[in-house]
Amino acid sequence: MNPQAPFNVLFAVLFGMVVVWFVLIKLLCIRLETAHPQKYEAMGRPSPFLRNNIATGWATMKFLFTREHRTLNDPYLSKLSDAMLVFFAIYLVLFLWLSFFISGSPAA
Repeated sequence: MNPQAPFNVLFAVLFGMVVVWFVLIKLLCIRLETAHPQKYEAMGRPSPFLRNNIATGWATMKFLFTREHRTLNDPYLSKLSDAMLVFFAIYLVLFLWLSFFISGSPAA
């Protein structure tokens, strides 16, 4: 077995997860914009591509990590936000595992 195979598979998985993350962010932004426009405006009108900056990114992550969706009483938004939080945690673990895999591998 190729010693690079686990690295290549994990890299491909992480790349795919980034694509999924952008889709989840887009769903979150659409829901906030349509169902909770005041919260959406207060967050700086976040978007995965347009108006994407540090402030809106931070506001989005703060919204997820502090679980601000609870105050909005929106079951769909709560499920989406909770799923995104779990997805982010899984991505972070896999990313760190890949980082340690790279740093622990002998130089070619």
